[in-house]
Amino acid sequence: MSDPIFILHQGLLREAPGSDATTLRALTLSGVSGPARIADMGCGPGAATMVTLRALPEAQVIAVDHHAPYLDTLEHRAHAAGLARRLQTRVADMRAPGFANGTLDLILCEGAMYFMGIEAGLRAWRPLLAQGGRAVFSEVVWIKRTVPEEARLFWMEYPEMTNRDGVRRRVEAAGWRVIDDFVQPKEDWEVYLGPLGARADALRPEADETLRGVLDGARQEVELFERHSDAYAYAVFVVEPA
Repeated sequence: MSDPIFILHQGLLREAPGSDATTLRALTLSGVSGPARIADMGCGPGAATMVTLRALPEAQVIAVDHHAPYLDTLEHRAHAAGLARRLQTRVADMRAPGFANGTLDLILCEGAMYFMGIEAGLRAWRPLLAQGGRAVFSEVVWIKRTVPEEARLFWMEYPEMTNRDGVRRRVEAAGWRVIDDFVQPKEDWEVYLGPLGARADALRPEADETLRGVLDGARQEVELFERHSDAYAYAVFVVEPA
């Protein structure tokens, strides 16, 4: 594992802000139940996948990620929890995950939609849904009308970032509609940033120059949220084709 991003994130349970409670709330709002077929796109090490498997005991969950070690971690956790029978893993790009059209009841994507963009992602995934299927995704959004300059400069690396109304407009532009949405609590960030910051600090003494650059970015992300947590947040959107 030579990619400094993966070195930093190795062993972390989450790749984005989130919590079991947030995933459960999103699943409830989605209305999914029974023997559903659910894809967790860009699943990382599978925190949301595990919650979904536990919450929906009849569901079949297919976890998709391009980084095989994440899926290995997920498979180990699912096996230890007695949930592996209803889990499939797939090493694939979530832009082209390889599902047949009309075969998914729910698409879940926590913290990874930015890799595709909202409109492109929803357009790509729409044919995959069965009749009545929905999608749930989380997205970082501005929650303050006047954005602090420090926060604006940091998030320039994601120029598509907007507020909740902006996300709703993009959903509609893609031919979908928003069923419900909510802002994730601050604690969801702490669950993610606490371990991330600790991991960065632990790696620093032995890090080479390339890795140190990544660690510096992680430390900046942690400290920025400490100063400006009132300016941005993750929000969850439950959507369906219009």
